[in-house]
Amino acid sequence: MPQTSAIPRVRNHPRWLLAVLGLAAAVAFVAHDRLLGFDTFYGLFGNTVDAEVYRYGGTTVRTAEPLYDFVLHGALPFTYPPFAALTFVPLSVLSIHGTEIALNLANLVLVYLAVWLCWRQLGYRDSGRTRLVSIFLAVLFTWIEPARMTIWLGQINLVLLVLVLWDLGRPEHSRLRGIGVGIAAGLKLTPLFFIAYLATLRQWRATIVATATFLTTVLLGFAVIFSDSWRFWTRTIVRSERIGLISSPANQSIRGILARTLHTEDPPMWLWLLCAGIVGLLGLWAASLAYRNGRRLLSLTVAGLTAPMVAPFSWGHHWVWVIPLLVLCLDQALRWRWWWGYLLPFAAAIPLLAWYRSYPDGVVAIGIFMTPASPLVQSLLQATYPIVYSVLLVVVLVANRPSGIRLRRDRDPNTVDT
Repeated sequence: MPQTSAIPRVRNHPRWLLAVLGLAAAVAFVAHDRLLGFDTFYGLFGNTVDAEVYRYGGTTVRTAEPLYDFVLHGALPFTYPPFAALTFVPLSVLSIHGTEIALNLANLVLVYLAVWLCWRQLGYRDSGRTRLVSIFLAVLFTWIEPARMTIWLGQINLVLLVLVLWDLGRPEHSRLRGIGVGIAAGLKLTPLFFIAYLATLRQWRATIVATATFLTTVLLGFAVIFSDSWRFWTRTIVRSERIGLISSPANQSIRGILARTLHTEDPPMWLWLLCAGIVGLLGLWAASLAYRNGRRLLSLTVAGLTAPMVAPFSWGHHWVWVIPLLVLCLDQALRWRWWWGYLLPFAAAIPLLAWYRSYPDGVVAIGIFMTPASPLVQSLLQATYPIVYSVLLVVVLVANRPSGIRLRRDRDPNTVDT
């Protein structure tokens, strides 16, 4: 995403954007009500089954029941590290309905916070206008499949997103920078990729803090639920099939693509590790180039989208880092100030929308990767998020190629841009 002009130290959104986004948010709200609803099973708040899993996981901490033995509703085991179960203990004292309300409200607030944090990192003023823009975009983003499905399932993906955005969006000298990454990794292992990201940037203090925080979450698990922790770190951690079918179209990771291409549930480990290693290194390289060129949010976003690419299993709703990506696209359009520049956020949003298809038996499939088509088209649709990621990676590598980078040693360390 090339930068075309000098960036003011503090920016504000144009007034017309409020009107446009406000109207779009109203349309998005009505669309929820008229299409799938809010409280029907496939409505925005109609499921929250993962919230029930979290609640039950927290319950096992207070009882003698093994954490990794229960299977809720006959198909949903607990797949997170033991530390996550410790954090879910407060949910265990709530009713199921209370847990659903708590997670729904939290996720709505987290979508807003994610958008607001992005604008702040891009140098926008913390004004009422920025907050309104963030609210309107948060409503719109409930129609982005990763956010929509996170809310629908009662997932914690947005918690991880906000923890990392807040933590690594702070200046490099910030106290205990890296603690958010460590906590996020303790809740779900995918954010461990950000420790590699910090090491790539040679931000050693943050790397140490993040690593120490993560290890602390591991030790807390052993201290409170030793047998469950031993079982997870010695056996359960390698059983990615507990999450779902590797070949599922909803698995938008490299391993999922390999499984579907090779028509197997167990693609060769060496092939997956080779592909994941190459993509991981390219992602870290692109993120490093963007960071050195002053595009810190873009750098974070590339790292955030690389993590689900190289993970053993990544549901579509794990890709919540598309929220910063869309904010970056809108910000770039505002910087260009050409009418056709606004095609960029629209084009980026189209494959990410919560496209759905209703079947005669009442089942609703949500996500463009679930759309039936001819074999060739379907194989492309089932790799939608990796394709979006690949396009982003190429753009970042070209726009931030080493020959075009100028290190800005006299920059104010508190100034952050794209």
